[in-house]
Amino acid sequence: MELRHLRYFEAVARHSHVTRAAAELHIAQPALSKQISQLERELGITLFDRVGRSLRLTEAGEALLPYARAILAQVEEARAAMAERIGLKAGRVTIGAPPTVGAHLLPPLLTIFHQRYPGITLRLHEAGIQSLLDLLEAGITDLAVVALPVADEQLTVTPLLNEPLVLIVSTTHPLARRSEVMMTELRHERWILSPASYELREATLKACREAGFTPQTVLEGGETETLVRFVAAGLGVSLVPALAVAGCTDVVRLTVSDQHLTRSLGLVWRSDRTASPAARALREFLVNEVRQRPIETFIRP
Repeated sequence: MELRHLRYFEAVARHSHVTRAAAELHIAQPALSKQISQLERELGITLFDRVGRSLRLTEAGEALLPYARAILAQVEEARAAMAERIGLKAGRVTIGAPPTVGAHLLPPLLTIFHQRYPGITLRLHEAGIQSLLDLLEAGITDLAVVALPVADEQLTVTPLLNEPLVLIVSTTHPLARRSEVMMTELRHERWILSPASYELREATLKACREAGFTPQTVLEGGETETLVRFVAAGLGVSLVPALAVAGCTDVVRLTVSDQHLTRSLGLVWRSDRTASPAARALREFLVNEVRQRPIETFIRP
């Protein structure tokens, strides 16, 4: 049984006449009669009684009609739903991001996106980089903002921005009156480090090595926001992405003048999966919006 058979059957049942149904369907009357006969042969039952030039549903035809109409209605609903998604009047998209990105980069951008596409439901997963890649692999998220580089041939990677890594100290720290510092001055500081699997930790250790020392670690572990709180309490100093302290008054951030320390952020998604119209729209929106804005828009104190 094919969908066209049900459409032809419903039209004939509604008109009780093959010629009028054929005119509505824009097919020849003999062709329509042939299609109805094919349907009857396939089902092994007579659907219409011929009464002169008119047709009347048999008991079997009356039983089939509500099913045919329900199926045709569902098909139309499916087409309408797809049309809405193509027109971005409906849909759903899930994005993953590290906590600093979720807290400081995405809120203004996703607000604008929602205003532009109010029918699209947005979902956010905040996690570390490896967890975000796992979520992409599992199909739980459609796309993610991650620190680059990432080594996965199945991912499409689009760079978004480079943000500086800054040194943060408490407001009572001797360096708090300054705006910049050299890494070589930080040999005797107590350091607060990210967990072992975080790229920020490796960036900190590398910067210290290039300055000629191994950091004196007073605390390690915890998300970036937690590290900021420990720095604010005066436990030690830390290198963090500028996004992590955007608008934060509990710590003082200093530019590292003798090294070029940055974190590259990119948008990634699975290249081996078909993206929904909503996901494609969010991808294009984020790339266009972030690239046309200066980094200071997101990291100003």
